[in-house]
Amino acid sequence: MSGSKIPPSNGKPGADPSMEEILASIRRILSEDEPTPAEPPKLEPARDTKPEEKQPDDVFVLDPSMLLPESPQASPAAPASPAKQPDMVVTPASLVAPEAAAAAASSVGSLMRTLVAERGTLVRSGGPTIEDIVREEIRPLLKQWLDANLPSLVERLVRTEIERVVGRVVP
Repeated sequence: MSGSKIPPSNGKPGADPSMEEILASIRRILSEDEPTPAEPPKLEPARDTKPEEKQPDDVFVLDPSMLLPESPQASPAAPASPAKQPDMVVTPASLVAPEAAAAAASSVGSLMRTLVAERGTLVRSGGPTIEDIVREEIRPLLKQWLDANLPSLVERLVRTEIERVVGRVVP
């Protein structure tokens, strides 16, 4: 298959393509991969048939008496209808209620103010990012973990590698 890129839906370089664009791209790729027939199929000459001598069609016609009554619950074994899929477009604003977003913003703001006040961090034009805050908070925890676990971890990994190279267990 060809490695064609799907163009973004709204012209932004990082935007995800829409469902229609994805489907159009898949159809285009499939049509590129399908071999085109070399020659059209030959048609047989028409037979002389009279209009009143209709041949029975192999068509099964449903009438209302053949339909099952609608059940209140959909059966789990019933296949999903591929006719129309519901729109699954989710915007970032719809993922969080406005009250929850305001509470989260307030919490992050108070955390940033506390950290700036405690540490005397210089506030840049945009202030410290969450990444900066996490990096500062995790540094002492990471140092403590490395001091406790790194020597035994390195020793175990070196021993395993030596055993693999030498081919026998090293005491």
